[in-house]
Amino acid sequence: MMDGSSDASYSDSDEYFEVGGDLISPDQLQDRLAQSLFAFVSDYGGHAAQVEEVRRIPEHIDVIVLNVTTCISQDPKFEVLSEERLAVMFIDGAPAVVPLRTNFPPTPHSYGLPVGSALPGLMTICIDDRPWEDAKGDYSGAEIIRRIISWFGRVDSGEIDDVLQLPHTVFLPAEQTIMMSPDIQSRFDSPEGPPVFLQIRPLGENEKLLAIEDYELDDAEQPTDSVFTPFVGFTLGVRARNSGAMWHSPDQLGQLRNALSGAEQDLLDVLRERLTGLIAEAGDRIQRLYGSHLLIQLIVVNETHEGIEPMFLGTSATLGEIGVALGLLFESPGEVTHSFGRRLPVGDIDFNHAAGIRLMAANMCLWFEGEVAAVYAGHDKDWRNAIGKHVVALGTGSIGSQCLSSLVREGAFEEITLVDDDHLNPHNLARHTLRQPQLGMPKAEQVCNELREIRKDLAVTTISEKLESTQPSDALAFALKASDRVLDLTASVGASRTLCEIGERPRATSAFFNPSGTSVAVLQEDEDRVLDLATLEALYYAEIILNPSLHNHLRPGNQAVVSGGQCRSVTSRIPASRAAVLSGIAAGILGESLSAPAPAIIVATTGKGGATRVHRCDPAGERTLLEADGWTIGMADIVARRLQDLRQASLPDETGGILLGVVDHSRCRIEVAMGLGAPPDSAGTPASFERGVQDTLDSIADARERTMHQLSYVGEWHSHPRGARTVPSVIDAAQLLALRDELLAEQRPPVMVIVGDRGSNPVSIEVIECSALH
Repeated sequence: MMDGSSDASYSDSDEYFEVGGDLISPDQLQDRLAQSLFAFVSDYGGHAAQVEEVRRIPEHIDVIVLNVTTCISQDPKFEVLSEERLAVMFIDGAPAVVPLRTNFPPTPHSYGLPVGSALPGLMTICIDDRPWEDAKGDYSGAEIIRRIISWFGRVDSGEIDDVLQLPHTVFLPAEQTIMMSPDIQSRFDSPEGPPVFLQIRPLGENEKLLAIEDYELDDAEQPTDSVFTPFVGFTLGVRARNSGAMWHSPDQLGQLRNALSGAEQDLLDVLRERLTGLIAEAGDRIQRLYGSHLLIQLIVVNETHEGIEPMFLGTSATLGEIGVALGLLFESPGEVTHSFGRRLPVGDIDFNHAAGIRLMAANMCLWFEGEVAAVYAGHDKDWRNAIGKHVVALGTGSIGSQCLSSLVREGAFEEITLVDDDHLNPHNLARHTLRQPQLGMPKAEQVCNELREIRKDLAVTTISEKLESTQPSDALAFALKASDRVLDLTASVGASRTLCEIGERPRATSAFFNPSGTSVAVLQEDEDRVLDLATLEALYYAEIILNPSLHNHLRPGNQAVVSGGQCRSVTSRIPASRAAVLSGIAAGILGESLSAPAPAIIVATTGKGGATRVHRCDPAGERTLLEADGWTIGMADIVARRLQDLRQASLPDETGGILLGVVDHSRCRIEVAMGLGAPPDSAGTPASFERGVQDTLDSIADARERTMHQLSYVGEWHSHPRGARTVPSVIDAAQLLALRDELLAEQRPPVMVIVGDRGSNPVSIEVIECSALH
């Protein structure tokens, strides 16, 4: 015993692994952490830990053997003694804690040592799940002892999964990872299902990342870049009561028998039974089957914690060679290569032969396809269906390319139709996902290629077209009719309004930056398209006027000329970092809102330090429509509700003011956006109202300036007293005629809105036919 240690008594029946190597003195310890551990235990170990001996094993590994008092209760969850002998080994500076008792129980957060390991014992206990590069700064000799004692305390209570450690698994991760599509993986799922014929090829320059793909056995040509071809894949299912220790996966066929603790069946027997069935069902393809290597998905149903854990094992030998080792087949003598016959009766397993058949263990990772991407993004299983499977995306510019890239990476959509006739110009590179080699090429085609490279399962097509007519091409009309959603990412008022004139299409959502690049706005139609994008556009302008935080939202931004001699060839000066942030916000809003049935207006504004302020308007309700002189006049219920609020605030007196809205002469459409309150010089009584004129022109001019001249004067509104109907009075009719005369030069009908009591007919819209408009 070393100085500073005390005698420990063990049961005579307990046996311990020998550490081996050379006995050394403490001052010969080379590892810094080993020196710290010895010093701490010698000076402060007390009854918690005592040093038994200090050794050095091959590969210059320092080892300190400790007797540790575990403080285990009289009824522990696992068969751990009150005092255990542990070897703490320092491998490249990291401590590995190995129980030396030969019958130490496998517990959660312990893992088996590989066959042929230089370390003594069967397993190590996991005192820290973190990568050593992250954890080593926290470690001293005292920290090692604290974590060992903590580990035994959790084993005693059975609550070993704490916040510092991940849930246990049966097998330690393998070095290789195979990637397969969800479709191939689903064909692996059933232990009774048919075999899957595959090829394996390395991905890029990483030999540890392998792609699994379908391979037809009858194919004459074998790919040159495959690791092995062909493979036959199937699943072996086994139930086990593994207490939680993690084991190295077997590296040769003979180790399958002892690969898993607590298994109800011998894995070699399970494999023999599965191969017997495959051989019996192979028919005239039997010789081809004999020449296939095996890719086995081993599924362990761990009854200890009701988990299902997969591991893939690939074989260097063919099914025929493995069948010989398992006593199922014999190899035909003579000149026939890889020819085997069935052995009847079945013979014994040749363990020497089996030991020579190498196994390659691999983790499994699904290809980055829609369902997998949605899981990584944290979306629930219904999200992909709720947002729509087929989307038509108008516009593949800055916001379009970035939003679509983000949504596709989150698993959105199964099919995308990209609509854009523009080509990539040099100034586009400031904020676009495309790069210099793609200059001069169609944006839609290049974005299409990039989206396909993100997700193999995504179907992307393109239409080189600009939406300018209510009679789009047959291809675009068909795509709109067949889609589930339309994304308007054009940042074009004209395209958005034209889209509203197309009847056979699904609901649409529009997203765009403001001119200064400080905000992104998202306008979404309701499920029934009662409030279309043109209506939402008018309401969006009203939000800018009504909310002080948005007053400067549409102020012109800083612009740059992108080519000489063209007065309108300009682009906004928005840094790429801000465009990326705003596009990410827009993609997040789209991901949430596309599944919601209600209409919405959302404006997200970024500020200093990355702060984001979100303004939201939910304009639920109907829309009142009126036809006059070939014009369509519309007003959403939210406008009527706001006018009623103005009336309510003035009762018992009547009140009124001017109406602002969006006038689209090319489409003969007027959308009432809002009403302003009564000017200061107005006169209202319980029986009458006369609108004043003070500041009226300034208010109209201010509204036009704040909305980039989109809001205009469209008419007047006024209230009726309590109990009065909202039909026009004689005075109202005279005023309407006067409005008509005032707007003759504008060649559009005037609008009058009368607001009364809340009820069945609280608001009426009045216009007057005017032959002069024709």
